[in-house]
Amino acid sequence: MNNSVIQLVVVISALIILHEIGHFLGARLFRIHSEEFGIGFPPRLARLFRLKGTIKVGSTVIKIPFGIKALQDLEAGMWVETLAEQDDDQYKLKKLRVLPPVDYERTPKQDFVAEGIRIHGELTAVNLGTLFSFNWLPLGGFVKIRGEGDLSVPDGLAVASPWKRVAIYAMGPLFNLALAVILYAIIISQLGVADPSVVLIAEVADNSPAAAAGLQVDDVILDIDGQPVDSMIVLHDAIYAKLGEEISLTYQRDTETIASVIIPRENPPAGEGAIGIVMGNPTEPISWLAAIPMGAISTANHAMALVTLPAQVVRGAISPEEARPVGYKGMYDIYQDVQERELIPGAPQSLNTIWFFTTITISLGVLNLLPIPALDGGRILFTLPEIIFRRRIPMQAQNMINAISFMLMILLFFYINYLDFANPVQLP
Repeated sequence: MNNSVIQLVVVISALIILHEIGHFLGARLFRIHSEEFGIGFPPRLARLFRLKGTIKVGSTVIKIPFGIKALQDLEAGMWVETLAEQDDDQYKLKKLRVLPPVDYERTPKQDFVAEGIRIHGELTAVNLGTLFSFNWLPLGGFVKIRGEGDLSVPDGLAVASPWKRVAIYAMGPLFNLALAVILYAIIISQLGVADPSVVLIAEVADNSPAAAAGLQVDDVILDIDGQPVDSMIVLHDAIYAKLGEEISLTYQRDTETIASVIIPRENPPAGEGAIGIVMGNPTEPISWLAAIPMGAISTANHAMALVTLPAQVVRGAISPEEARPVGYKGMYDIYQDVQERELIPGAPQSLNTIWFFTTITISLGVLNLLPIPALDGGRILFTLPEIIFRRRIPMQAQNMINAISFMLMILLFFYINYLDFANPVQLP
């Protein structure tokens, strides 16, 4: 299999799993049990391990340590044979066997054996830790939170306060957006931060006044007509205030300060400007941690651009072809293009890849916050009447709307992936 395909599948799966980790940790924060955390989508391939839990055999409480292979689903009323070890006044499970109805006596008993204590009896309470599973379809993951959509579960998600539900639903998208902040901060730290108070020459057009005056790339403009240059606006305004007139310039090249004279053109060639330069700012190094605030701003701007995309299409600022959603093949085509192009001038190729996956995680975060039933934003929308009017939308109606919306989104998902083949993404 192509390495790019493997990379894309692994990273997209990781971004979706990160989203589910957000929901999982949100549920744990509010002490709502998650029954299963799945890597990939069903059907299930393997049960990996469970987090800590407890069972009660008769009147004896037995703790289930983290990672123990008590993977089968247990229910109160089953008869089991357990092997446990005693630690102070607590029992810790080592092995467990569910007894078939025809193979045991209905008589509770405890025996001390060399390996510990064998307890034989009926399960009277079951509180298993979260099951971590590995599933056949590798593109993503899921978390099954107890009582989601079921008001009959007393300690489940559906009966939690609306504010807790909003927080749990929002945690998934917020984890995706938080990762985007970190990735943008890494990109910014690798590129450096521009110093807007210093103006340098990024490009010089051939046969332009700047070229005639001896200006070169990376020269730093110090002053113009005796006025200190501390921003691009100052330099721009001073040049265009004297079109066709002689202007004195002082600039620095390495450690040398040079004075020159230049005459801005009144009718320059298209795209060159009055003196034929492209201005820029030098960059200063910055750590990724210090770049976090700028990463947050970049993420917010990127997310806002996605939210306003339909409006930009309506205004004609972006063509419908450029704004169309893409499926897995479309993402692969774009990923291939990203690896071959210099999207960020002068930057290492790895930053292009980081930028690409930054766009994916922001898209996941923003998409899931949209107020569409079955998505996190839609579930948040269903809680608003409860918060504002103290009236809950009937759970049966919520479940039905979510199920219909989910089926429609599955159909849309297949249609978008079909378009990737029937009408491939046109890359500029």
